[in-house]
Amino acid sequence: MQLPDFYPPWELQWAEISVTLLCICAAYLVVRLWLLQNDEAPVEYTIPPPEQAKPGWTGKVLDEPTIKVSGSSAIQCYNPATGQLLGYVNPATPDGIDRAVARAAEAQQEWAKTTFKQRRRVLRTMLKFILDHQEEIATVACLDSGKTKVDAMLGEILVTVEKLKWTIKHGEKALRPERRPTNFLMMYKHNE
Repeated sequence: MQLPDFYPPWELQWAEISVTLLCICAAYLVVRLWLLQNDEAPVEYTIPPPEQAKPGWTGKVLDEPTIKVSGSSAIQCYNPATGQLLGYVNPATPDGIDRAVARAAEAQQEWAKTTFKQRRRVLRTMLKFILDHQEEIATVACLDSGKTKVDAMLGEILVTVEKLKWTIKHGEKALRPERRPTNFLMMYKHNE
């Protein structure tokens, strides 16, 4: 290749080296960003919606809706807006509550060992699930509480999504231990 007379050879070498280094740095940054995004990417999972939330479902309409079922300890769940029976729930026993609390305590010990990066991934997974299934979630909230779809979307979905987004963005800083200044009379106290 014939070089133009106005470019000395060493300037072309520096230009080639500079462009090569710039390309390497750009490629490194792209790969690094891609790895960071994939490292905290939400996990795909599915939960089948309840039968009552499926389109076209019609439940038995109760004559006198109440949570008590005569002759049973079961709790009767119904749509307060329509009186449609949703199902029955058996109340927990004291032993059942103790077992649930013990399992929660074990789970919390494992959760305490996780990094915020791992926790952020769980939060992103929850956020993605809620956004992908907001119509079904709103339907269930309407059935359970008698709310309208707009109320369910604004009061349940929007609030939950915003709290998750805030925690994903600011949670690590908010959960970090911090020292607070104290006055002279309380100097013997240690605070964090």
